[in-house]
This record gives sequence, C-alpha cells and structure tokens, in this order.
Amino acid sequence: MVLRARRVFVAFLFTLIIFPSWEGPSKGRVLGAEFFCDPVRGSSAGDGSSTRPWGMLEEVIAKGLIEIGDREGRVLNPQAPVKPGDTIYLLSGWHGVLRIARGYNPQPIVLAAAPGHTPQVGWVEIADGARWVIRGLMISPSLAPQPLAQVPKNLVVLGERGGPDCSDLVIEDCFIFTELDSSHWTAADWITKAYSGIWLGRHGRAHVARNNFVLNIRFGIQLCAPDCLCEGNVVANFSADGIRATRDGQIIRHNVIKNIFVGSRDGDDNHDDGIQVFLFNQGRGTVRNITIEGNIIVAREKPDLPFPNSLQGIGCFDGPLVGFSVRNNIVWVNHYHGISLYDAQECLVENNVCFVLGRSRAQPWVMLGQKQNQARANIVRNNWAHSFNFRADPGVQATNNQIVDEAIFRKRLGDLLAETENRFGKIHPVAKRPRLELPD
Repeated sequence: MVLRARRVFVAFLFTLIIFPSWEGPSKGRVLGAEFFCDPVRGSSAGDGSSTRPWGMLEEVIAKGLIEIGDREGRVLNPQAPVKPGDTIYLLSGWHGVLRIARGYNPQPIVLAAAPGHTPQVGWVEIADGARWVIRGLMISPSLAPQPLAQVPKNLVVLGERGGPDCSDLVIEDCFIFTELDSSHWTAADWITKAYSGIWLGRHGRAHVARNNFVLNIRFGIQLCAPDCLCEGNVVANFSADGIRATRDGQIIRHNVIKNIFVGSRDGDDNHDDGIQVFLFNQGRGTVRNITIEGNIIVAREKPDLPFPNSLQGIGCFDGPLVGFSVRNNIVWVNHYHGISLYDAQECLVENNVCFVLGRSRAQPWVMLGQKQNQARANIVRNNWAHSFNFRADPGVQATNNQIVDEAIFRKRLGDLLAETENRFGKIHPVAKRPRLELPD
C-alpha cells in the first residue's frame, strides 16, 4: 500500500475540542490520516487515497480496513490501514449500510461526508464501542437502489449493545428520514410505515446527537444512556414523541421540534409530547439532573397540514424529578400541558414561554403536578404562559410569572430562533431546509 494520505494537525485540534478528556495519541503515532471512499469511481483495488479511493463504505467495513479494538484495548485487526484518529471521507453516492458491531478507539475515528458531497446510507448502527463520529450523511432506506433486506425501526442506533465503557458515539449534521415526501401517506402510514430517527442506546454513556435533521418519522430522538447530549437538531413531521429523555444527566438544548401528525381518532394511542421525560424500562422512577434549555416546540408549523392532533409540550409526568433545569424554551402547542413537571424536587423552571395562536380551548400552562405527593423545593420564575398551577408544591418559590400575549410570544420566538440559527445555521447543511418558518 502507498504511503497513507496526508496527515493534518487540524484533526488533533478537532479531537481536543470534541473529546476534551482524551489523554493523547498512542506512543509513536501521528494523528489525522485521511482516506476516501467513492462508490462511483472507487475500487476495492484502491488504497484509499484521494487518487485511488476505495468504493462504498459498507465494503470497506466488511473487508476489515478499519482497525477494531475491544474494550480491553486489544486490537483485533492490527494490519488495517485506518487507525484511531483517522478520517474516512465519503463521496456522493450509495454507500450501503453503516454497521459496526464493536470498536473501541483511543482517539475518534471519523466517517464524514467529503466537502461538497452528499453520501447516502440506508441506516446506521454502532452497537458497541467508543469514540466514533458520523457526520454529514443522508440516511434513509428509501435511497437504496434495491429494497434493503433488513431495516431496524430506528434508522440510527448507537451504543445499544455496549457496556459501561461504551461512550462518546457522535451523530452530527446528518439528514435522516423515512421518505422525503410524506404528502401521500395515510394515517396508518404515519403509525406503521414511518421509521424512528435516532436511538442513543441503553448500555453506554455520553453519546451525542448534534445538528441532525430528522424528517417524516415516528419517534424523533430517544436518549437512553446517561449524560447524552442532544443539541441543535430539527425533528420535523413526526407521529409520536419528538425527543425522549430517560436517564440522568442528559442535556437537550436548542432543538426545533415541529409538526405532529395523527392521534387517537386515527387509531394512534400514543400521547404525543414534544419532549417527554421518564425512567427508561421503568416508566416511573427517579430521574436526576436533566437540562432542557432553549428548545422550540411547535405543534403545527402550518394550519393546513393533514391528520391534525394535539401536542403536549414538555411533559415530565412520572418522577420523582430531581435537580431539573427547564429554561428559555418556547412551547407553541395546542394542549394544556405546555410545561408540566410532576413530583419535581429542587427543580428550576425559568424564562419559558407557553402559547397557542388563535382561538383554542386548550391553552398551555406551566404546572408543578404530582402523582406521589413528592413535589418540593422548586423555583419557578420569569415564565410566560396562559395559566400557572403550583399547588403540588406549597413551598415553591414562584416569582414574576406572567400571563402571555402574542407580542411576547413573537418577540421571544424570534430571538430564540435567531440564537439557534447563529449557533447551528439557518439552513441545515445536508437537508437544505430551514429550521422553522415563523408564523404570519
């Protein structure tokens, strides 16, 4: 094999930014080799360089060209050219399925779209491992040249079969969808045909979903491991829950969640939430230290969308909930539950806006509720909503909570959208769609 593609110091800086706890490269190893996969002009006879690229990524994985280590640090295929710290750039075209059973990396391996390219895969799974980054892909089984023999119900699954050391699996800047056009879907299609988006699995920690556009799906993003980060994503056109937070220490911030479809009248018995919190595999139980900050939740971006249904905003009904921070969210929904925390303890609910445009019997509130009489020591301040209910916590510190009006709603929505666009871009880099179209 020819000398490996050029190494760049930028990869080292990237590693320190994304994984600040990383302790440095293996002795004697230089970071940042670059490899290339081109499913149109590449070949298995290539060496992975820009002039002699490999073919589709699925073949590169199957041939063992990426070094795989186990959780004890043993390298299973030491002759593989792609090492921890390297990047494989994917050119436009169909790359098959991205499936890695296991792989623990001392430095991240990056699988990314080459600049200006839109590589396509059918679905993604990294079952067990640490420090992988997947960036800039189009992910949908509808893109396959031929129907895929197998498609999991979640199109991206990270860390589902890992152990305690499974960590730092990152999916970012990707466009994930069942089909691009759902205008012909029936109500039954929204329930049974729609795949779900991202599943950050149960048996690891600190996985990341960042700046993905998840479209035409059942469930949007489900955080099932402690300390996961979900930021800057768009969940658009969904039929169940937008984001689910189910373990301690998770952060959900600056996401846009919009457009709910189908409800009980259509045969769907899911109670739909923009963001829902509960203890995974238990339903009810103590969940601690979740941050929900700077999100925009919209029941219906446009009034003429088919299969209308109501959407609860931020629904945390099955605690106790300890040490939550719910701040600076805009909840524009057509349900009473704007922001509801049940059996909340030492939680902060601050600077949120809950509103419904037009005439609606269901006007969203901010509420401290209870099922187990355990609400206590909460702070609720500087919120705007149609009503407030804190009876579950007689000792609550409630200050400066005011009745919302349309002027406040529009001002705060515009400000938060501008902040989110400044951080993550007005148009998604792969979906080429806006995060939100403001109401007239």
